[in-house]
Amino acid sequence: MSSTTELTSTRSPRVTAARRLVKRAFRDRDGRFLAEGPQACREAAGVPGALLELYVTAEAADRHPEIVAAARASGAEVVRASGEVVGSLSGTVTPQGMVGVCATGPVTSSLDALLSGPQRLVTVLAHARDPGNVGTVIRCSDAAGAGGVVLTEASVDPLNPKAVRASAGSLFHLPVVTGPTVADLVARM
Repeated sequence: MSSTTELTSTRSPRVTAARRLVKRAFRDRDGRFLAEGPQACREAAGVPGALLELYVTAEAADRHPEIVAAARASGAEVVRASGEVVGSLSGTVTPQGMVGVCATGPVTSSLDALLSGPQRLVTVLAHARDPGNVGTVIRCSDAAGAGGVVLTEASVDPLNPKAVRASAGSLFHLPVVTGPTVADLVARM
């Protein structure tokens, strides 16, 4: 761990700043988002520059020492935190003891970058509104070997905590593009 002391205050400035990332305006402004659970944190640690901070309970650190080691190796700050702190960052009823603060840059892409590659399969979601469904489609696209996922304008943010959780770490495996209009996307593809 980065220190032997445990972060116990849900009101600490760093916890407050992380908790604000639940809202899209703060994610957009800060260029950061939350990834909850061992699978998402493991995958984030494997992408250079993606995982910035890892909040982990002592129990979760004992269960998943390889994730803590990968987080450290990736340059992320590992913060030992109480269950109450990790729970305050979690969007689930039963938190898994681990929440990462991630940079958006390594997981988002431009449409030009996506379409310049040799992809044979790109998943397109037009006006997708349910974050859980978006995360599930990202996970399925990854499993099917897609070269990326595009969410058209008026779609939910793929960095919404529910979408990130539903992607089960697949968000860190393939480029995700947001914002083009359906007409522009059809013309370009």
